[in-house]
Amino acid sequence: MASANLMTRSPSLTMAMSIIRPLKETAPAPARLPFPSGAQQAYIDLQRVANESSEGQAANQQVQALSEERIRAIETRSVELRGSQQKLQQNANVMSAEAQLQLQRDIDRLNIEVQRLTQDAEAEVAELQQTLQIEFQQKLVPAIDRVAASRGLQFIFSVGDGGLIWANPALDITTDVVEELNKAAQPTP
Repeated sequence: MASANLMTRSPSLTMAMSIIRPLKETAPAPARLPFPSGAQQAYIDLQRVANESSEGQAANQQVQALSEERIRAIETRSVELRGSQQKLQQNANVMSAEAQLQLQRDIDRLNIEVQRLTQDAEAEVAELQQTLQIEFQQKLVPAIDRVAASRGLQFIFSVGDGGLIWANPALDITTDVVEELNKAAQPTP
């Protein structure tokens, strides 16, 4: 129940978990200060959770691998396209009109193929990002709930959503959430 409430109260939770995009540089974790006893509020840096947790790193690696695979396929077709374009430019004077027309058709076909490959790759990467983001959120929310319950917290604010201007660094539970996520990701013996 607490997980559902957290998701409805924090629509920016999904936006802040850009785990699928290339890892953004985040400030290194400050030295941990003791959590103030009796504190009922805390804050979290969701981007840091995505960057530092094993779940976030694994998701980023999956997206990066798919992106690199698709880029290689696009580059292969692009090389073929450039080769055909060069051939047409260099040999236009010695080619028959029919051969030039056929080569131009091949160039047009390759150009369209490269465009389609690019669009398909972007759509496939976006779909994987969305899937992984949902999976990450399904694991993140319970981890946040467990940390909140163990600390007796009533509110947790997000650093990246622009509503937090300043907070006592001792109230940062980012590392706790990363540890909780990593602990939950480890296989049980």
